[in-house]
Amino acid sequence: MANADFEPNKAGEQGFDASSYRSVEQEAPARPLTPAQEKLAGLEKALPAALRTRAVALVLAVVLLAAGAVGIGGLKLRSRYNEAKSWYTVGVKADNGYTLNDQLSERAYTAANIITTAINTPGLGADSSAVTAAQQALDAFEDCQTRVSEGTAGMGEMYDADEALDSAVNLLYGQMQQLAEDPLNMGAVQTQYGRFNSAGTVLGSLHYNEAVTAYQNETDGFPASLLKGLFGVKEVEVFG
Repeated sequence: MANADFEPNKAGEQGFDASSYRSVEQEAPARPLTPAQEKLAGLEKALPAALRTRAVALVLAVVLLAAGAVGIGGLKLRSRYNEAKSWYTVGVKADNGYTLNDQLSERAYTAANIITTAINTPGLGADSSAVTAAQQALDAFEDCQTRVSEGTAGMGEMYDADEALDSAVNLLYGQMQQLAEDPLNMGAVQTQYGRFNSAGTVLGSLHYNEAVTAYQNETDGFPASLLKGLFGVKEVEVFG
């Protein structure tokens, strides 16, 4: 049979028109993605173009299957993360109601009272270097507390801010003792300083870090560590 040349269909002429052809695939409605597929699709979009291959999809599928095999599903991982995240304000069972957040707030409250007393102490005042340093440390401490509650700062930053506040308050109180008639009997400010140090002692004895370390060990291995990104699970830090 001789070959025939087909030209584009001209206006007004009958014959084959490619634009009128519709495949079965084009006519079929798109199927909605399952939640797991949506997670995988989102992760794939975040990958470099060179990595968006069937091999990558296979690896992700294997990760999900492995997670199911060892009982670390996404929902379980998310639940454990929410529990660990709450320990900052709720506390861990072993601490009998004492919480990291409460003790840090006690440190801020008593530090502010000590600074106020120092401002009204003859020989110190608001312009003294010790008062200025303590106030700056307290401002940074309270700012860090706010950012921790918002999720924009971690426990490492909070620990550093607490250490800085501790040093500044100790220095300030030492200068107040030098100016006091009786350094061992300074009334209300001595009580505030005692509460400040007591909260610091409690912070050092909490089981919070032990609980967080156990959680980290539980969720850092394969496949849990790879599932964190899929299910929006962030890191939970020790205080230190």
